[in-house]
Amino acid sequence: MSAVESLVLAGLGVGLASVAGVRAFVPLALCGMFALLGFIELPDILGLQVGWTLVLALSALAVLEIVLDKVRALDPAFGYAMVPFKAVSGAVLFATMYGTGALLGAVPGLAAGAAIAVLVAVLGVVLRPRSGSSSAGVTTAFLSAMEDVVAVLGGILGIFLPFVPVLLVGFLLFFFHRIRKRRGRKYGGLRILGD
Repeated sequence: MSAVESLVLAGLGVGLASVAGVRAFVPLALCGMFALLGFIELPDILGLQVGWTLVLALSALAVLEIVLDKVRALDPAFGYAMVPFKAVSGAVLFATMYGTGALLGAVPGLAAGAAIAVLVAVLGVVLRPRSGSSSAGVTTAFLSAMEDVVAVLGGILGIFLPFVPVLLVGFLLFFFHRIRKRRGRKYGGLRILGD
């Protein structure tokens, strides 16, 4: 494998692992679907056979994750509860894209993918504004829908274009940060009056 091929494969892995930090099951379902449709070839890392049953199960989990993320009462607890699932998803996607083919050779990819997904997941939970407190009038459902768009678009682009999903994820995190910052400036003077 040449240096350019290694860089491209690492870029695909980084991109999909970052998307896994936003939604755990969406990029896995998309990756499995594209493999079954013949667009990509998945290496046999963990001995799992990708079939329509697995893709449908991952799709059902993706829908469940998307629905639960929109429940205001579960925010931010649901985000923290999903971190381990996002870590596993990021690990599998990075190792799959890097395509070493053997479990021992996949260990660095698994570790890198898990670390990227955990970093994005934790930043997402910390930076995502809470409805009613620091969201500047933006609802939990809207913020969650933005994450859905980034996950689907990033999951599709991440299979074919290295590093592009990182830009989408970075924009999402930056957007969350700006909303929190704007809300803090808007109501900063009121906090002084309350003291």
